[in-house]
Amino acid sequence: GTNWVQAAKLKASDGAASDYFGFAVSINGDRVAVGAYMDDDKGTNSGSAYVFERSGTNWVQAAKLTASDGVGSDYFGYSLDICGDRVVIGAYLDDDKGSNSGSAYIFQVSGTNWTQTAKLTATDGAAGDYFGLSVSLSADRIAVGACYDDDMGSSSGSAYLYTYTGSGWSLVDKMLPADGAAADYYGYSVSVSEHDMLVGAYQNDDAGSASGSAYVY
Repeated sequence: GTNWVQAAKLKASDGAASDYFGFAVSINGDRVAVGAYMDDDKGTNSGSAYVFERSGTNWVQAAKLTASDGVGSDYFGYSLDICGDRVVIGAYLDDDKGSNSGSAYIFQVSGTNWTQTAKLTATDGAAGDYFGLSVSLSADRIAVGACYDDDMGSSSGSAYLYTYTGSGWSLVDKMLPADGAAADYYGYSVSVSEHDMLVGAYQNDDAGSASGSAYVY
């Protein structure tokens, strides 16, 4: 009706002290994804994410996800988003393009099995970009923020949009604000929905120091 009632409390089946389970969460239909970026399965603070599914009135853990190449201090699960049969998970301290350049992983379910199908890194990624600090998924589109990217000044930030081509994920565009400036942290938050994309820049100064702004595409 009009009443909201607590239906469940979710915990990891193998939860442990300082896992930070619940730091990132996302829900879509009868599936929930929960990040635990300080879980230690692949090394200290390598990170993990859990998928739960609704079964009647109960929520059941369906999978625990870790990066195939995960290592300590990747922070896999710091950000995530679930949509349909896919989940995207950010690991902004991954080092593929340099120390803390960052990455994002895509998993897809087939039957009851969740499998890693892709790993995204910025084509122009560099050390300290934090690509994957924020992620968003909508059908066949993924947005990834890199708020420490320096294209328009130190930590001005950027955001990347990918689309699924049927055989893989292809970069559509790299978003940069027309008025971007150092320390705006553009890309600290991102959201994509069908044909629209939103990018947050919480330290933009248009209405005063660190007043913040959001850009719509």
